[in-house]
Amino acid sequence: MSKIVTVFNEKGGSGKTTTTCQLAGTLGLRGYDVLVADLDPQETSSRWLAAQREGARFPATIWSGYRYGANVTTELQALSAKYEIIVADCAPSIENPATWGTLLVSDLALIPTKLNPPDIAALEAAKRMAKKAQDQSGRTFPVRILPNAARLHFKDDKAALDGLTRDKEYPPFPFILGDRKAFTRAMLYGCTAHDLPNSEESVIEIERLADAVLKLLGLPTKHKKGSR
Repeated sequence: MSKIVTVFNEKGGSGKTTTTCQLAGTLGLRGYDVLVADLDPQETSSRWLAAQREGARFPATIWSGYRYGANVTTELQALSAKYEIIVADCAPSIENPATWGTLLVSDLALIPTKLNPPDIAALEAAKRMAKKAQDQSGRTFPVRILPNAARLHFKDDKAALDGLTRDKEYPPFPFILGDRKAFTRAMLYGCTAHDLPNSEESVIEIERLADAVLKLLGLPTKHKKGSR
C-alpha cells in the first residue's frame, strides 16, 4: 500500500502546489511510482503537469481527486494499491471535505508556510485540524511545518522561523525552501527545478526535503525497482 503525504494549509499562496509538485517530481526521479492527487478545484497541480515542454520530464501521474469531495478517502485507498507514494495538493481551506478525508488516511502531513504574519497566524488552524485528524483516525502520523519562499537575510523572517522552532509538537523541518525563482518557474515548463538551468541551489533544497520525507515515511532514499 502506498504512503500518503498530505500538503495542506488554509492560507492561499502558502506554497502548497509548489511543494507538492517539486516533492512529487523529485520522488519520481528517485525511482518511486508517484501519484499527485490534485484536491484543489483550481487544478493548479494539474496545469503544472500538463505544461510539459519538449525535453521536460515529470515522473509522476496526476489525478483530479477534488471531484470526489468527501468520498476521496475511499478513492485514495483504492489508488493506494497502484502507487508507492501519493502526494496530495489540498485546497486553500481546512474546511474542504477532501482535505479532511485525506488527513484521516495520511502517513505524513506537511504544512507549507511563508514567514510573514498572516501565514504564521494561519498555522494554528492547520495544526488544530491535524491534531483532530490524528485523534479521530487513531493514527499518530507525523506533522511538519515547511517554511518556504524564506528570506533569512531578512530580520523578520529569521525571527518568525525562530518562533516556529519552539513548537515541539508540530516542529518545522531543520531547513527551509528559499525564495528561489526555479521553484515556481518550473511550472511554466511542467518540470521540477532539476530541469532548469542555474538551479543548483534549488535542487539541493528540494532533494534535502525529499530525503527528510522518505525518512519520515520509513522508505529508502532511492527506490530499487522490483523491491516492491
